[in-house]
Amino acid sequence: MGATNTQTVWMVLIPTALPGILTGVMLAVARAAGETAPLLFTALFSNYWLWSSGRPDLRQPTASLAVLVYNFASMPFQNQVELAWAAALVLVMLVLAANLIGQSLSSRQTQ
Repeated sequence: MGATNTQTVWMVLIPTALPGILTGVMLAVARAAGETAPLLFTALFSNYWLWSSGRPDLRQPTASLAVLVYNFASMPFQNQVELAWAAALVLVMLVLAANLIGQSLSSRQTQ
C-alpha cells in the first residue's frame, strides 16, 4: 500500500519477529551454558581464566562453571565437593535468569 520493502521490513517484519528471535537467542545461550559436553570440549579442561598479566587474553582456553563442577565433584576433599555444588547452583541460577529474561522480553514485545 505504498510502503517500500525496507519500510515493510522495519515497521512490520522485525517488530513481529523480534519476540521469537529474542526468545530463541536467550534459550540458546541458556542451553549452551547448561550443557556440559560442549563446554568441556571448548574449554579443554583448562584451569586458567581469561586474565593474563592484568589483561584479558581471549585466544587462550579458559575455565567454565561446567568444567569446575566436573573437576571438583570427583575430588576427595569435602570443601571442593561443596564448591562443585555451589558452582552447579550458580549455573542453574544463570540458566533460570536467562530463561526468565527471555520470557519477559518476549511477553513485553507482544503486548
